[in-house]
Parts: sequence; C-alpha cells; structure tokens
Amino acid sequence: MTEIILVRYKMPKLEDECIRSVLDNTENYNLTVYDNAPENHNLGALWNRLIRNSDSDIICLLNTDTLVEKNWLSSLEQVLLAPSWEKRGAVGPCTSECKTHQKTAKTSGVVDFTHEHPGEMLGGFCLLFPKRVWEDVGGFPEDFGFYGQESAFLKKMESKGYHQYWHKGVFVYHYGSASAKEAEKRGEMDEQKEREIGRVKYQEFINKL
Repeated sequence: MTEIILVRYKMPKLEDECIRSVLDNTENYNLTVYDNAPENHNLGALWNRLIRNSDSDIICLLNTDTLVEKNWLSSLEQVLLAPSWEKRGAVGPCTSECKTHQKTAKTSGVVDFTHEHPGEMLGGFCLLFPKRVWEDVGGFPEDFGFYGQESAFLKKMESKGYHQYWHKGVFVYHYGSASAKEAEKRGEMDEQKEREIGRVKYQEFINKL
C-alpha cells in the first residue's frame, strides 16, 4: 500500500481542497498529513523522517497545491509494480504547471523519462517511488533550502541506475509554487532568490557525485 505524504504550511483553503480530492478519488492508501507551521522544518529532513516512519512499500510525495483525479494513484503504482519495467525508480504524471515536459495534457502510455529527456528530472509536485529505492540512495539531502532537494534525490537515484518514468495517462492539476508565492506575500521569503540558491546548491551537489 502506498503512503501519501502531504506537508501543510499556511495555505488552509488549497490544502483542504487537495486533501478532499485525495479522499474522493483514491483507494487503498495510507495518508500522512503534517502541518509544518510554525516550526518550518527543512523539507528534506522532514520527508526523510516521515518516510522512515512509514510501513508502506511505496511513497508518494504530493504537493498541497494539487488536485488529483480518479484512479490517479493506482495507475501510477502500476508502473512501479510491473515486473517488465527496468530499474523502476520513480514515476510522475502530466500536469498543468511544471518546469519539465510533464506540463501537458494527458494522452496515453508510459515513457522512460530518463531516456526521453536525458539530464532532466521529474517534477516534485507528485512523485512516487519505492521506499527501498529511497533507502538505497540515502534519502533526500537535508542541507537544501526551499528548492532543489527533489532533483538532487532523483539525480542520486539515476546515478545508481534507477530510471524515472512518466505516465502520460495520468493528470494531476498543479497550481504551481503556491506555497512559495504565499510565503513571499507574507514576507517570509524571496522566491526568485530561493530558486537561485536551489540551482547553485544543486550544481554543487552534482559536482560532488
């Protein structure tokens, strides 16, 4: 059974909508909802702790500014559970807002994202992966800021021979950077500065691999 992990942070309306969409459109899952306010723990460290405490074999990190459709989870799970898929590391859906090729309307089929788009990582807005893969690569880095830790995790995964897959038949709506934009409005962060810090940190990480 998959563990869906949602981290809340001061966006009650969007977060409640996301949780409702999961409850209405998902079967056979465990759900962990963690409110990261006011502590504001480092996301990489928080994810690692929540994943470590999970008894599930598959983990789904889902942003709280997303909305899911019927059968989204079971369809994504099939990629990780099918024995025919080589070195299954992670899988993601199509979406409305993303920095990768996943920003598109859903069609059909599954592609090896690692081979289709070499050097590009799946978006972190909705990411499924086996817990054993997380263990094998040593989890998420815990020294990043708001951006970059998902890409670093996937790059570590890729360096160990695991593949990323894109399920083009699944669509998850994503508002896009909603938590960062709201935090910027509250004066808690500068989103562009955080993105640049994330890019620099990611490059440093790549250079050390």
